[in-house]
Amino acid sequence: MILSMGTLWEWALLISLLILAAYFLGTWGHDHFSKRNIPSLKPVPFLGNNSPIIFRQRSFPDFILDVYNGIKGHKYGGFYDFLKPVIVLRDPELIKMVTVKDFEHFLDHRALFTEEIEPLFGKGLFSLQGHKWKHMRSTLSPAFTSSKMKNMFMLVSECGVQLVDFLHQLGNIIEIEMKDLVTRYTNDVIATTALGIACDSLKNPQNEFYIMGKELTTMGAIAQMKFIGYSLSPKLMKTLNIKLISDKMSNFFRSLILDTMKIREDKGIVRSDMIHLLMQARKGTLQNEENGAADGPAIKINSMKLKKTYAQGKKLKWEDDDIIAQALLFYFAGFETVSTLMCFVSNQLAVYPDVQTRLQQEIDQTLQENDGKITYEAVHSMKYLDMVLSETLRIHSPAVMTDRKCVKTYNLPTEPAYTLHPGDIVWIPVHGLHRDPEFFPDPDKFDPERFSEENKDKIKPFTYLPFGSGPRNCIGNRFALMETKIALVHILSHFNFLVVSRTPIPIQITKKGINLTVDGGFWIGLEERVQNH
Repeated sequence: MILSMGTLWEWALLISLLILAAYFLGTWGHDHFSKRNIPSLKPVPFLGNNSPIIFRQRSFPDFILDVYNGIKGHKYGGFYDFLKPVIVLRDPELIKMVTVKDFEHFLDHRALFTEEIEPLFGKGLFSLQGHKWKHMRSTLSPAFTSSKMKNMFMLVSECGVQLVDFLHQLGNIIEIEMKDLVTRYTNDVIATTALGIACDSLKNPQNEFYIMGKELTTMGAIAQMKFIGYSLSPKLMKTLNIKLISDKMSNFFRSLILDTMKIREDKGIVRSDMIHLLMQARKGTLQNEENGAADGPAIKINSMKLKKTYAQGKKLKWEDDDIIAQALLFYFAGFETVSTLMCFVSNQLAVYPDVQTRLQQEIDQTLQENDGKITYEAVHSMKYLDMVLSETLRIHSPAVMTDRKCVKTYNLPTEPAYTLHPGDIVWIPVHGLHRDPEFFPDPDKFDPERFSEENKDKIKPFTYLPFGSGPRNCIGNRFALMETKIALVHILSHFNFLVVSRTPIPIQITKKGINLTVDGGFWIGLEERVQNH
């Protein structure tokens, strides 16, 4: 069929109009910052500034560093998260104001998953908002005090013993992929400290608890696409009934936790683990056994105003999913964050044998002073161990960025002037701050001395934020550090970390997903020490 010239023109006009409409739709709001003379990154239609992540051109840490450096010379700048304008803070004083001083204006995180869409994530402490978050945080804070950590120490240490025994069975010199090894350790730690379950995932690698945990924490391409979908249109994702957690996984964890609680209630079983603490919290019997909460800033939320609010009948009733959600969040953070930190620190110690030797000397001396026993007090007395972990968290922080959502109109106290309205999002580029030579000279160098007693006070406040900042910081940071320290003390008192042919040097974070890992794996050599304890 031969189209007339008039018909061709009509089709051309229609296609042109559709292209023009798509362009305007895809760039809607992308002049938000330019109209206000706010420095910003140049967006592309629909994707905003996310294209390096969407097309896997940059790893997530490098992406955040690019965003941070893209507005260099300014205290803050603009970023487009798809079509949504976001403020990115570079100035430590602004970060202090948003996360601490004027926290009541920035009470929430941006929550992609609400209680209605994904209850096991939406009811978790990280996703809760407003008064619900305040109530849950103040309720859970006593569960993460040092006294509670001390009660769980031996449970974690038993997993450390189990880990070393497994390694000894493999030979005097072995080559091992650390991510696989330490996720099995962290899985067993969470199983015993949260649920009172003995898994031994090293001897039984295909146990269901580990397999489910691996599936839960692996954020591959499909999970990434779901995140993108929820970022663009949560309502559409809800309508399509697309969930982040499969029904199979939800039912597994729900049944496991509910069955554990029922058995304990029926038989009067008391165990110093997370489920027991959550059961106490639901009954209102969880007590803070020391002066101060789990972390300094969190105590700010226990205000008279908050107490008055719940005294007026607004106190939240704990449902089963509230407990399951907190336990699941505890599992997610403990499984993935600690295993990631362990991979990075083992790599650094292998690459820097002088640092490893000094750390082993501290471990040996401490064990000798404690008759060879690994105790809570002994582990927490090791200053150089703190320095090594702090520097590892600076270079390879598992949380490369964090955010806050404005809940009350707020004027940024700087030039150029900018007003944030309820619902607006603020990004805090943690990885950018940690790699800024202005705050950390020679930032790519692994140097634990930055955190020595003589030097750590020189670090500018609010430039080192591995666990976030203010009342919304990570409630479980003490547990994560304790879990990591115990594993390192057990391993390094018996083994040396070695560089092998497959050890990633330098570390190049994968561009294939959200998880902080390397293509090919974290391969490390382990050599039995001649003298061990």
